Amino acid sequence: MDETIDWLLEGPSWVEYRTRLDLLLQDEEEEDVIESPMKMLNSPEIKSLIAELQNWPGSVLTSHNNAGHPIYKWTFLADLGMRKDDPGVEEIVEKILEHRSSQGPSQVLMNIPVKFGGSGTDQFAWALCDAPVILYSIARIRLQDDARVLGAAEYLAEQIRGDGWPCVTSPELGSFRGPGRREDP
Repeated sequence: MDETIDWLLEGPSWVEYRTRLDLLLQDEEEEDVIESPMKMLNSPEIKSLIAELQNWPGSVLTSHNNAGHPIYKWTFLADLGMRKDDPGVEEIVEKILEHRSSQGPSQVLMNIPVKFGGSGTDQFAWALCDAPVILYSIARIRLQDDARVLGAAEYLAEQIRGDGWPCVTSPELGSFRGPGRREDP
């Protein structure tokens, strides 16, 4: 196992950082751990992702399983351990929170075709398949106690029914409700 750990520690800075925290269970205050996120933030790959996400909301969400969409790039950064006060991150957070719905969840740019019950135009909206992902990411960067995050979490929790979450979308999406039967979770 030592060979594997050594190999991970020699990997990209974000792999080193998560290895120290998640596998070696090192404290964030240990010297090696303190240095890891700084190396990560200075890596060209992470700088590139942060720069790309400065253009939030970015591309229109046309498929909820598109790993290249900004939602999932943002979640990746949050899972790596980005913090709200890291360079460039606060600006992204503000852009995300700027597009909060009156219900609480953050909206992304979507375009639901008329044939599926949408307007066929680009508009800010949310769907329960994406809203929890954005909320998780914002909480993960150390904003879990922010009133906006707590309000959105409360709203999403209220949507749960006996067999899970139904496919719920924001009112802006009209009659669109996603794939499957209305009663499917």
